[in-house]
Amino acid sequence: MKALLIIAHHSIIPGAFKGFEEVMDRLHHELPGTRVASTSLLDLEKDLRTLLREDVESVALFPYLLLNGQHARNDVPMVMSKLQAEFPNIPITLLPCLGDWSNFTDMVVESVVNAQFTIQNSKLEIENSGAVPAQNSGAVPPAPNLFAMEMNLEGRNVLVVGGGSIALRKVKTLLPTGARIKVVSPQFAPEFAEIASPNCTLVQHPYEPADLMGVFLAFICTDKPAVNALVSNDARARRILVNNACDYLDGDFIVPARMDFGENIAVTVSTQGRTPALAKKLKQKIQKEWGEGLAQAEKEFKGSL
Repeated sequence: MKALLIIAHHSIIPGAFKGFEEVMDRLHHELPGTRVASTSLLDLEKDLRTLLREDVESVALFPYLLLNGQHARNDVPMVMSKLQAEFPNIPITLLPCLGDWSNFTDMVVESVVNAQFTIQNSKLEIENSGAVPAQNSGAVPPAPNLFAMEMNLEGRNVLVVGGGSIALRKVKTLLPTGARIKVVSPQFAPEFAEIASPNCTLVQHPYEPADLMGVFLAFICTDKPAVNALVSNDARARRILVNNACDYLDGDFIVPARMDFGENIAVTVSTQGRTPALAKKLKQKIQKEWGEGLAQAEKEFKGSL
Protein backbone atom coordinates (compact mmCIF):
# COMPACT_ATOMS: atom_id res chain seq x y z
CA MET A 1 0.00 0.00 0.00
CA LYS A 2 1.25 3.47 -0.88
CA ALA A 3 0.96 6.34 1.58
CA LEU A 4 0.62 10.11 1.26
CA LEU A 5 1.52 12.13 4.35
CA ILE A 6 0.42 15.78 4.22
CA ILE A 7 2.39 18.20 6.39
CA ALA A 8 0.22 21.13 7.48
CA HIS A 9 0.50 24.01 9.91
CA HIS A 10 -0.76 23.45 13.43
CA SER A 11 -3.54 25.56 14.94
CA ILE A 12 -5.51 25.55 18.21
CA ILE A 13 -8.33 27.68 16.78
CA PRO A 14 -11.60 25.71 16.42
CA GLY A 15 -12.62 25.40 12.77
CA ALA A 16 -9.16 26.25 11.45
CA PHE A 17 -8.93 22.94 9.56
CA LYS A 18 -12.25 23.23 7.70
CA GLY A 19 -10.70 23.80 4.26
CA PHE A 20 -7.97 21.28 4.95
CA GLU A 21 -10.55 18.65 5.90
CA GLU A 22 -12.22 19.14 2.51
CA VAL A 23 -8.88 18.53 0.78
CA MET A 24 -8.38 15.36 2.84
CA ASP A 25 -11.86 14.12 1.95
CA ARG A 26 -11.23 14.66 -1.76
CA LEU A 27 -7.87 12.89 -1.65
CA HIS A 28 -9.37 9.92 0.20
CA HIS A 29 -11.97 9.70 -2.57
CA GLU A 30 -9.58 10.20 -5.50
CA LEU A 31 -6.81 7.91 -4.17
CA PRO A 32 -8.65 4.77 -3.00
CA GLY A 33 -5.49 2.61 -3.08
CA THR A 34 -3.40 5.06 -1.07
CA ARG A 35 -3.41 5.71 2.65
CA VAL A 36 -3.83 9.47 3.07
CA ALA A 37 -2.77 10.85 6.45
CA SER A 38 -1.83 14.23 7.89
CA THR A 39 0.63 15.57 10.41
CA SER A 40 2.11 18.85 11.61
CA LEU A 41 5.68 20.03 11.37
CA LEU A 42 6.02 19.37 15.10
CA ASP A 43 4.81 15.76 14.81
CA LEU A 44 6.35 14.93 11.43
CA GLU A 45 9.16 12.67 12.64
CA LYS A 46 6.98 10.72 15.07
CA ASP A 47 4.05 10.28 12.66
CA LEU A 48 6.27 9.41 9.69
CA ARG A 49 8.12 6.78 11.72
CA THR A 50 4.79 5.27 12.81
CA LEU A 51 3.64 5.16 9.20
CA LEU A 52 6.85 3.50 8.02
CA ARG A 53 6.44 0.77 10.63
CA GLU A 54 3.13 -0.18 9.05
CA ASP A 55 2.59 -2.19 5.87
CA VAL A 56 3.46 0.52 3.33
CA GLU A 57 5.55 0.15 0.20
CA SER A 58 6.32 3.85 -0.30
CA VAL A 59 5.57 7.25 1.27
CA ALA A 60 5.16 10.62 -0.44
CA LEU A 61 5.48 13.76 1.72
CA PHE A 62 3.42 16.79 0.69
CA PRO A 63 4.26 20.06 2.52
CA TYR A 64 0.93 21.89 2.64
CA LEU A 65 2.83 25.16 2.88
CA LEU A 66 2.59 28.30 0.75
CA LEU A 67 6.22 29.38 1.00
CA ASN A 68 9.30 27.37 0.10
CA GLY A 69 11.08 28.57 3.23
CA GLN A 70 12.94 27.13 6.19
CA HIS A 71 10.43 24.36 6.88
CA ALA A 72 10.07 23.15 3.28
CA ARG A 73 13.76 23.49 2.34
CA ASN A 74 15.48 22.34 5.51
CA ASP A 75 13.30 20.96 8.31
CA VAL A 76 11.23 18.50 6.28
CA PRO A 77 14.17 17.16 4.19
CA MET A 78 16.21 16.69 7.36
CA VAL A 79 13.53 14.51 8.97
CA MET A 80 13.03 12.69 5.67
CA SER A 81 16.75 11.85 5.35
CA LYS A 82 16.94 10.64 8.94
CA LEU A 83 14.03 8.24 8.56
CA GLN A 84 15.07 7.11 5.10
CA ALA A 85 18.28 5.88 6.73
CA GLU A 86 16.23 4.01 9.36
CA PHE A 87 13.94 2.45 6.72
CA PRO A 88 16.11 2.06 3.61
CA ASN A 89 13.73 -0.41 1.93
CA ILE A 90 10.76 1.98 1.84
CA PRO A 91 11.17 4.86 -0.68
CA ILE A 92 10.30 8.29 0.72
CA THR A 93 9.74 11.07 -1.81
CA LEU A 94 9.23 14.78 -1.18
CA LEU A 95 6.66 16.62 -3.30
CA PRO A 96 6.92 20.38 -3.94
CA CYS A 97 5.32 22.61 -1.33
CA LEU A 98 1.84 23.91 -2.14
CA GLY A 99 3.04 27.34 -3.26
CA ASP A 100 5.48 25.85 -5.81
CA TRP A 101 2.94 23.88 -7.85
CA SER A 102 2.78 25.17 -11.41
CA ASN A 103 -0.99 25.76 -11.45
CA PHE A 104 -1.15 27.31 -7.98
CA THR A 105 -0.52 30.87 -9.22
CA ASP A 106 -3.24 30.61 -11.86
CA MET A 107 -5.69 29.24 -9.30
CA VAL A 108 -5.03 32.08 -6.83
CA VAL A 109 -5.16 34.85 -9.44
CA GLU A 110 -8.31 33.48 -11.05
CA SER A 111 -10.06 33.09 -7.70
CA VAL A 112 -9.15 36.62 -6.55
CA VAL A 113 -10.26 38.18 -9.85
CA ASN A 114 -13.56 36.28 -9.72
CA ALA A 115 -14.09 37.34 -6.11
CA GLN A 116 -13.50 41.01 -6.97
CA PHE A 117 -15.81 40.73 -9.97
CA THR A 118 -18.54 39.25 -7.76
CA ILE A 119 -18.11 42.03 -5.17
CA GLN A 120 -18.33 44.75 -7.81
CA ASN A 121 -21.46 43.23 -9.35
CA SER A 122 -23.07 42.94 -5.92
CA LYS A 123 -22.37 46.61 -5.18
CA LEU A 124 -23.76 47.60 -8.58
CA GLU A 125 -26.97 45.64 -8.00
CA ILE A 126 -27.43 47.30 -4.60
CA GLU A 127 -26.86 50.78 -6.03
CA ASN A 128 -29.31 50.19 -8.90
CA SER A 129 -32.00 48.78 -6.60
CA GLY A 130 -31.60 51.43 -3.92
CA ALA A 131 -31.47 48.72 -1.24
CA VAL A 132 -29.64 49.31 2.02
CA PRO A 133 -26.83 46.78 2.63
CA ALA A 134 -27.60 44.43 5.50
CA GLN A 135 -25.63 45.13 8.65
CA ASN A 136 -24.05 42.48 10.80
CA SER A 137 -26.48 42.03 13.67
CA GLY A 138 -24.12 39.87 15.67
CA ALA A 139 -26.76 37.16 15.86
CA VAL A 140 -25.58 33.69 16.75
CA PRO A 141 -25.90 31.31 13.77
CA PRO A 142 -28.53 28.59 14.23
CA ALA A 143 -27.32 25.38 15.80
CA PRO A 144 -27.28 22.32 13.54
CA ASN A 145 -30.06 19.74 13.64
CA LEU A 146 -28.40 16.60 14.93
CA PHE A 147 -29.02 13.04 13.74
CA ALA A 148 -29.94 10.65 16.56
CA MET A 149 -28.31 7.22 16.60
CA GLU A 150 -26.97 4.54 18.93
CA MET A 151 -23.46 3.25 18.30
CA ASN A 152 -21.81 -0.10 18.99
CA LEU A 153 -18.50 0.58 20.75
CA GLU A 154 -17.70 -3.02 21.68
CA GLY A 155 -13.92 -3.44 21.32
CA ARG A 156 -13.44 0.08 19.90
CA ASN A 157 -10.64 2.36 21.10
CA VAL A 158 -12.03 5.46 22.79
CA LEU A 159 -10.00 8.38 24.14
CA VAL A 160 -11.14 10.57 27.03
CA VAL A 161 -9.03 13.69 27.60
CA GLY A 162 -9.40 15.03 31.13
CA GLY A 163 -9.17 13.79 34.70
CA GLY A 164 -11.92 15.67 36.52
CA SER A 165 -15.56 15.03 37.37
CA ILE A 166 -16.80 15.46 33.78
CA ALA A 167 -14.29 12.92 32.48
CA LEU A 168 -15.21 10.56 35.31
CA ARG A 169 -18.90 10.67 34.40
CA LYS A 170 -18.04 10.07 30.77
CA VAL A 171 -15.92 7.04 31.61
CA LYS A 172 -18.68 5.56 33.76
CA THR A 173 -21.17 5.85 30.88
CA LEU A 174 -18.67 4.28 28.47
CA LEU A 175 -17.71 1.27 30.61
CA PRO A 176 -20.90 -0.76 29.98
CA THR A 177 -20.43 -0.45 26.19
CA GLY A 178 -17.36 -2.71 26.13
CA ALA A 179 -15.18 -0.01 24.59
CA ARG A 180 -11.43 0.04 25.24
CA ILE A 181 -11.07 3.33 27.09
CA LYS A 182 -7.88 5.36 27.49
CA VAL A 183 -8.06 8.38 29.80
CA VAL A 184 -5.31 10.97 29.47
CA SER A 185 -4.66 13.74 31.98
CA PRO A 186 -1.77 15.24 33.98
CA GLN A 187 -3.84 14.62 37.13
CA PHE A 188 -6.84 12.47 38.04
CA ALA A 189 -9.62 12.96 40.57
CA PRO A 190 -9.36 10.50 43.50
CA GLU A 191 -12.57 8.77 42.36
CA PHE A 192 -10.76 7.38 39.30
CA ALA A 193 -8.98 4.97 41.66
CA GLU A 194 -12.33 3.25 42.22
CA ILE A 195 -12.60 2.23 38.55
CA ALA A 196 -11.42 -1.34 38.34
CA SER A 197 -11.88 -2.44 34.76
CA PRO A 198 -9.43 -4.06 32.33
CA ASN A 199 -11.07 -1.97 29.59
CA CYS A 200 -10.06 1.35 31.17
CA THR A 201 -6.47 2.60 31.18
CA LEU A 202 -5.34 5.79 32.92
CA VAL A 203 -2.36 7.55 31.33
CA GLN A 204 -0.97 10.33 33.49
CA HIS A 205 0.57 12.87 31.15
CA PRO A 206 -0.54 16.01 29.29
CA TYR A 207 -2.44 15.33 26.09
CA GLU A 208 -0.29 14.79 23.00
CA PRO A 209 -1.32 13.99 19.40
CA ALA A 210 0.07 10.43 19.68
CA ASP A 211 -2.77 9.69 22.13
CA LEU A 212 -5.13 9.65 19.12
CA MET A 213 -3.32 6.78 17.42
CA GLY A 214 -5.84 4.06 16.56
CA VAL A 215 -8.72 5.89 18.28
CA PHE A 216 -12.31 5.57 17.01
CA LEU A 217 -13.94 8.28 19.14
CA ALA A 218 -12.52 11.09 21.27
CA PHE A 219 -14.17 12.87 24.21
CA ILE A 220 -12.88 16.28 25.35
CA CYS A 221 -13.51 16.79 29.07
CA THR A 222 -11.08 19.47 30.28
CA ASP A 223 -11.60 23.05 31.45
CA LYS A 224 -8.67 24.34 29.39
CA PRO A 225 -9.83 25.94 26.08
CA ALA A 226 -6.37 25.69 24.49
CA VAL A 227 -6.16 21.95 25.20
CA ASN A 228 -9.74 21.42 24.02
CA ALA A 229 -9.08 23.20 20.74
CA LEU A 230 -5.87 21.24 20.26
CA VAL A 231 -7.60 17.88 20.72
CA SER A 232 -10.48 18.93 18.49
CA ASN A 233 -8.23 20.00 15.62
CA ASP A 234 -5.93 17.00 15.95
CA ALA A 235 -8.88 14.60 15.93
CA ARG A 236 -10.46 16.15 12.84
CA ALA A 237 -7.17 16.17 10.98
CA ARG A 238 -7.06 12.41 11.63
CA ARG A 239 -10.75 11.92 10.68
CA ILE A 240 -11.73 10.95 14.24
CA LEU A 241 -15.17 11.90 15.55
CA VAL A 242 -14.95 14.11 18.63
CA ASN A 243 -17.31 15.18 21.41
CA ASN A 244 -16.53 18.42 23.25
CA ALA A 245 -18.23 18.46 26.65
CA CYS A 246 -17.51 22.19 27.00
CA ASP A 247 -18.67 23.33 23.56
CA TYR A 248 -21.23 21.16 21.78
CA LEU A 249 -21.02 23.29 18.61
CA ASP A 250 -17.34 22.42 18.27
CA GLY A 251 -17.94 18.66 18.45
CA ASP A 252 -19.15 16.20 15.84
CA PHE A 253 -21.75 14.63 18.14
CA ILE A 254 -23.38 14.95 21.55
CA VAL A 255 -24.36 12.32 24.12
CA PRO A 256 -28.04 12.57 25.17
CA ALA A 257 -29.24 11.94 28.71
CA ARG A 258 -30.04 8.23 29.01
CA MET A 259 -32.24 6.18 31.33
CA ASP A 260 -32.21 2.38 31.41
CA PHE A 261 -35.29 0.49 32.53
CA GLY A 262 -33.95 -3.04 32.52
CA GLU A 263 -32.06 -4.80 29.74
CA ASN A 264 -34.37 -3.97 26.83
CA ILE A 265 -35.75 -0.49 27.37
CA ALA A 266 -33.65 2.66 27.22
CA VAL A 267 -35.00 6.19 26.95
CA THR A 268 -32.83 9.10 25.84
CA VAL A 269 -33.56 12.81 26.13
CA SER A 270 -31.90 15.46 23.99
CA THR A 271 -32.26 19.21 23.51
CA GLN A 272 -29.84 19.09 20.56
CA GLY A 273 -27.07 20.10 22.99
CA ARG A 274 -28.54 23.57 23.46
CA THR A 275 -29.90 23.38 27.03
CA PRO A 276 -28.43 20.58 29.17
CA ALA A 277 -30.33 21.89 32.21
CA LEU A 278 -33.65 21.32 30.42
CA ALA A 279 -32.56 17.83 29.38
CA LYS A 280 -31.81 17.07 33.04
CA LYS A 281 -35.28 18.28 34.10
CA LEU A 282 -36.96 16.20 31.40
CA LYS A 283 -34.98 13.14 32.49
CA GLN A 284 -36.11 13.62 36.10
CA LYS A 285 -39.71 14.07 34.97
CA ILE A 286 -39.64 10.87 32.90
CA GLN A 287 -38.07 8.88 35.72
CA LYS A 288 -40.65 10.19 38.19
CA GLU A 289 -43.81 9.89 36.07
CA TRP A 290 -42.99 7.03 33.67
CA GLY A 291 -40.33 5.05 35.53
CA GLU A 292 -42.67 2.59 37.22
CA GLY A 293 -44.66 1.94 34.05
CA LEU A 294 -41.54 1.39 31.92
CA ALA A 295 -40.05 -0.94 34.51
CA GLN A 296 -43.31 -2.94 34.48
CA ALA A 297 -43.25 -3.02 30.67
CA GLU A 298 -39.72 -4.44 30.86
CA LYS A 299 -40.87 -7.20 33.24
CA GLU A 300 -43.83 -8.08 31.02
CA PHE A 301 -41.62 -8.20 27.95
CA LYS A 302 -39.08 -10.51 29.60
CA GLY A 303 -41.92 -12.67 30.92
CA SER A 304 -43.29 -13.16 27.40
CA LEU A 305 -40.00 -14.53 26.04
